[in-house]
Amino acid sequence: MKKINFKLIGNIFISKYVYILLGLLLFRLVLAFIYWHGDLNNHVDWGIRFYQYGPQQFYAPDSNVWNFTWPNQPPGTIYIFALIRKIYEMVFNLLWIININISLFPSIIVSYSETNLYPALLKLPSILADFGIAYFISKIILLIGKNEKIAKLSSLIFLLNPVIWYNSAVWGQTDAIVNFLAIASFYFLMRKKLTTSALLYAICLYIKLSLAIYIPIYVIVALHGKYKIKHYLITALICFVAIFMLTYPFAKLDSFTWLYSIYVDKVLSHQLHVITANAFNLWAFLTGIHERPNSDIFFIYSYEMWGNALFLLSYIVVSISLVKDTSHKSLVMALLVVSFSGFMLLTNMHERYIYPVFVPLTIIAGINRKYIKTLVIMSIINLFNLYNFWWYPKIDVIVEIMSGNDRLAPRLLSLFSLSVYFLIMWWYLQDNKPYFDKLKTSFLRQLGTRKV
Repeated sequence: MKKINFKLIGNIFISKYVYILLGLLLFRLVLAFIYWHGDLNNHVDWGIRFYQYGPQQFYAPDSNVWNFTWPNQPPGTIYIFALIRKIYEMVFNLLWIININISLFPSIIVSYSETNLYPALLKLPSILADFGIAYFISKIILLIGKNEKIAKLSSLIFLLNPVIWYNSAVWGQTDAIVNFLAIASFYFLMRKKLTTSALLYAICLYIKLSLAIYIPIYVIVALHGKYKIKHYLITALICFVAIFMLTYPFAKLDSFTWLYSIYVDKVLSHQLHVITANAFNLWAFLTGIHERPNSDIFFIYSYEMWGNALFLLSYIVVSISLVKDTSHKSLVMALLVVSFSGFMLLTNMHERYIYPVFVPLTIIAGINRKYIKTLVIMSIINLFNLYNFWWYPKIDVIVEIMSGNDRLAPRLLSLFSLSVYFLIMWWYLQDNKPYFDKLKTSFLRQLGTRKV
């Protein structure tokens, strides 16, 4: 049996790079029109009512009526849905004018667009963000020192990953948007462009807080850049002004107080607060995929406290190593470990919250081949995780396997996912072993000196 010539396949991919990109874009656009997840109903509703109620009354708890759920996302997300609503109206009105004035124009396009175009357009920002992430993956790999071929192949691997296009083009979630802003922010941080980087990261958090887990990493690397105090202050001022201007339509001069209230009283407090929200992680392995409050007790302390403590411990390890080495590769590894630790160890995780893992993991796999298998395994596991409960498109055999024996399959997949996490943590600790050994020796020496 002949061996597969991966080098030849890679050369073919690179030679057809632009055509493959166009094909992947077309593929996503087709999927955007086919599938409709229930979450899009909220996005449709919020986009329409943004203009009906106006920004100042949009989050009003008593005066507004919602067809599905109240807006539980920050203003940045609402701006995206409101913009898509306007784009839809412009496109549909254009189609209507063409239909009236050109007799040969097929009217079925207008009727089809009336019911299907808006939900498809709602997926467009995430679809475009997929390609934005792929672009910065290639740019970061080039920064680290790899050649253009590896950079392009890695970007294609990301775009071909079923987890990525299932999330954006099939489900229509916004994870790609915030991850695009985050990876762009860290790219510019690597390039020593602090102001651009900070502004992108601020907007990322303004759209969704899920990547606030990167804040300590960002601070460590930004401080390590040793900019002048004036540069830090100007950057902070620009970010504050930008957020103030974005929030002004909602709250006028009371923007920051209002924004704090929105995040604390609405966005963060009105969450499920369960042990696992269908995430195949540590807690799914231990407790199964069942909706149980994370305030339940597990060996004296609540599941939530255990999750926070374990995540904090992993973050301390990452922070110590990052302070020692803020090179591009070390930064990407820190993003990978923190993202993976958050998904695997924290409670209340949704299946989609593993998305941030695939961005740095794709970069690392492009740099170091031993990570390729972990990328493939995690992609397969998470694809099943995304499919679990939604069952779209429905395949009866898979549904039966995933649901049978008190959902044993998700539990086993969680164990496999946990094993990959431990393997990556082991590699990370081994790579940083000399530094940790040095710290241990120094600590013991100081401890001995104090005893004397």
